[in-house]
Amino acid sequence: MIAQRIRTNRFSLRLRLLFILLLSAFVLMLIATFAIWAEHHRQSHKASQQEILSIGSLVQGSMSRAIRMQAYDVIEEIKAELQAHRRIQRVVRVSEAAVVIDAYHPQFIGALAQELFVGLNKEQLINTSQSGLLASEFVGAANKYIVYVPLVVPAVELGKPQRHVLLFEYEHRDDWQQALQHRWLELLLALGLLTTAGLLLWWYLQQKIASPIEHLLQAIEDFHLGKTLAITQAEPLSELGQLTSAINNMVARRQQDEMELLKLSAAIEQSQDGILITNKAGVIHYVNSALLSLSGYKPEELIGQNPRIFGTGKTPVTTFIDMWTTLNAGKAWSGEFINKNSSGIEYIERQTISPLRDPQGKITHFVGIKRDITEEKALAQRLHFLAYYDVLTHLPNRLALLEQIAVRQKHPTTQGLLMINIDRMKFINDARGYSYGNQVIQRFAERINALSPHFLAHLGADSFCILLTENDKIALNEQCQQTADKVLLASKQPLNVLDDALVVSCSLGISIANTLTVGDELLQRAETAMHIAKRQGGNNLAYYNDVDGKQALLMFQTEKALRLGLEHNELKLYLQSQLDEQGQLAGAEALVRWQHPSEGLISPGVFIPVAERSDLIIALDNWVLQQSCQVLASWQKQGKKLTLSVNISPRHVRHVDFVSDVTRLLDFYQLDATALVLEVTEGILVEDITASIAKMQTLAALGVQFAIDDFGTGYSSLSYIRNLPVQELKIDQSFIKGIPLHTNDVAMVNTIISVARQLGLRLVAEGVETAEQNAFCQREGLWAQGYFIDKPLPVVDWQQRWFNP
Repeated sequence: MIAQRIRTNRFSLRLRLLFILLLSAFVLMLIATFAIWAEHHRQSHKASQQEILSIGSLVQGSMSRAIRMQAYDVIEEIKAELQAHRRIQRVVRVSEAAVVIDAYHPQFIGALAQELFVGLNKEQLINTSQSGLLASEFVGAANKYIVYVPLVVPAVELGKPQRHVLLFEYEHRDDWQQALQHRWLELLLALGLLTTAGLLLWWYLQQKIASPIEHLLQAIEDFHLGKTLAITQAEPLSELGQLTSAINNMVARRQQDEMELLKLSAAIEQSQDGILITNKAGVIHYVNSALLSLSGYKPEELIGQNPRIFGTGKTPVTTFIDMWTTLNAGKAWSGEFINKNSSGIEYIERQTISPLRDPQGKITHFVGIKRDITEEKALAQRLHFLAYYDVLTHLPNRLALLEQIAVRQKHPTTQGLLMINIDRMKFINDARGYSYGNQVIQRFAERINALSPHFLAHLGADSFCILLTENDKIALNEQCQQTADKVLLASKQPLNVLDDALVVSCSLGISIANTLTVGDELLQRAETAMHIAKRQGGNNLAYYNDVDGKQALLMFQTEKALRLGLEHNELKLYLQSQLDEQGQLAGAEALVRWQHPSEGLISPGVFIPVAERSDLIIALDNWVLQQSCQVLASWQKQGKKLTLSVNISPRHVRHVDFVSDVTRLLDFYQLDATALVLEVTEGILVEDITASIAKMQTLAALGVQFAIDDFGTGYSSLSYIRNLPVQELKIDQSFIKGIPLHTNDVAMVNTIISVARQLGLRLVAEGVETAEQNAFCQREGLWAQGYFIDKPLPVVDWQQRWFNP
C-alpha cells in the first residue's frame, strides 16, 4: 500500500511539475500574442459593446411597454427576434431572486440563472434591477457578454412595483487568428525558447526535488517494515535537506520513545500490582496480567466495563466521596476498598488512582494501581494483637497498660494500679505441668475480668494489673481497697481446671500515682508493693511507700555496682582464724569484702543478699574459690597443714557447673583437696536434695570436705545430715553467745555436740568473743572462731600475724 502511494505521489508530483511548466509557457505565449492582437481585440470588443448597447436599449423600451400593456404576443415576438440574432443566445427574464420566470425555451422556466449563464454575476444582477440601468459583463471563459436589461413590471400591490431583468448572452467574435498569421515566425521562436527553458527547469526539479523525495519515501517505507532508517542526505542548506534532518531527528526521538514505552509496557505487564486504565467516564480501557490474576476475570470481561464490577457494596460511601473530590481536583488519591473477584470471594484492596492529562492539561484518563492487602491487613491485626494483647488470656499486655496510663494522664484524674500475682504458681507448674498451669491462669483471668469493670491487663506469667481512675485521691484509695478485697475474696473460691476444684491465693500490691508519676514508675511501685505482700507470706495486700521504693532502688544500684566491682577486681579476700580444741591454729575461713572506689569498704551483709537474689552469687563464689585455692596452694608449698573454709551458696551447689568449677581449680593449683572445706547452709535441704548430695559425694570422693554452716537455725534434720557427706558442723553464734551464762544455750550446744560425736563430725563454734566461751570450746573439744581470737584480716595481714609473729 505504501509502495503504491509512493508511485502515485511520484507520478503526480512529476506530472504537476510538467503541467506547471507547460502552463507557464502557455501564459507567456498568451502574453506575447496579446502584443500582436491587443488593438484588434480592443476594437472588436468596442464594436460588440456598441451593438449590445443598441440592442439592449431597443429591447428595454419595447419589452417594458409590452409588459405594461400585457401584450404577450409582442413579448414573444421580441424574444423570438432576439433569439434569432446571430450572436444572441439564451434569452430569459428573471426575478430579483435570479429565478427564471420567462424564457424563449420553456424548459428553462423555474431554474436559477446561475445554472444557465456561466459566469453570471449575481451582485451585478441585483444592482441592475435596483438602478434600472442597462449593464453588460464580459465572460472571458465563454467569450461572451452577459447583458443585464432592467424591466419595470406592473405592481402586484399598490406602490410596490416589481423589477425584472432580461438576460441574454451575446457571442463575442474576435478574428485574432488572422492577426497572428503575420507574426507566426516570432511566435514559433518564442515557443521554442520557452519549451527549452521549461525542459531544463523540469530536469532540475526532477534531480533536486522529485528524486530525493522518492528516496525519502522509500526509506520511510523500509523503516516501517522494520529496517534501519537510511536517508540520502540532501543539500543541508536547502529546505529538503532541513526536512531530511528533521525526519532523522524525529525518527531518533521516536525510537527512543518506543524503547521507553516498551520498558514501561513490560514493567506494567510484569508488575505484581494490578493496573487498569479508564477514561474520564470510568470505562475500562486496559488491564494488566496481575489484575486478571487478582480478579479472576478475562480481558474481554473487563474491557468496556466500569470498575464497579469489582464492588461488594461494603466500601463506605465516604471513601468514594473523598476519592472523586480528590480526583476532580486533579490530585492522586489512595485508599482501601472491599472488593470481590469473579468467584465472589471478597478481599481488601489498596488502590492508588492518578489522573492522566493531555498536552493541554485536561484530564482524559485515570490509571489505578490495585493490590490485595487482605493478608497484609490480617497480619497487621495479628501483629497488633501480639503487640498489645497476651496470647494466653487475650487480655491487654504490659505495653497496652502503659499506653492506657499515658492516655489517662492527659485528663485531670488520679490513677491507681493494683498488681495481682498468683501465689505458688511455680509449684503448680512443677506438680501438674505448664499446660495445667496455663489453664489455671486462664480461669483466674476470667474470674478477675468478670469481677472488676476496670481496665485489666495480663503482664505475663502469673501477674495481672487493674488500672483504676478517680477524680480525687480519697475516692481512689477507697476504690483500690474495695477492688483488692473483692479479688482476695474471689480467689478463695475454687477454680474449675480440668475437672479439678483448685483454690489459689494471690498477693496484691497497690500504687497510687501523683502528678509526676509516669507509667513505668507507677507499674514498678505496684510491683514493689506486691513483692512486699509476697514476703509477708502471700494472700495479702500491701501499699507502696517511698521506703520500700528506696530499698528496692538501693538493691538495684548495689547489684549494678557489684557487677562492675567483679569486672574491675574491687573484691578483697579476708581470713578469720580457726583454733582447734588445744587452742592451736588449725585453719581459717575465707571471707569476702568489697572495696568500693567511692563508698569505701562495704560489709558482706549489704551485697551478699543482693548477690543471692541474682546470678551474681555464682560468679562471687567462683571468685572466692579461686582466691582461696591460690592461698591454699601457697600454704601447701610452704608445708603448712591448715584447712581453708569457703562459703558456697545453695544456688551454686544446685548449678550444673558446680562440680566442674571446683575440680578445675583443684587441678589448676594441684591442691591436696582435704585442706579445702566447703561450707553450705541447710538451704540445700529445701530443693533438689538428691542432686545436691550426688554432687557433694563426687567432690568428697576427691577429698574435699563439707561443713554445714549456721547449724541449728535452719531446716535441721538428722536424717538428711546423716546422708550428707559432711565432716563438720558449725554451731551458729546465736547459741554460743549465751554460753556459759544461759542454761538453754548450753543445753542446746550440748545436744549438738552429742549428735556430732555420734556421727563423728568435727564441730566449729562461731562467734567466740570471750575467754569463757573460748575455754568452753577447749573443754568440750570444739574448734573456735570469733573476735576473741581475731577479727577478719586481709590475707597479707593475716599471714603476717600468724606466720611471722
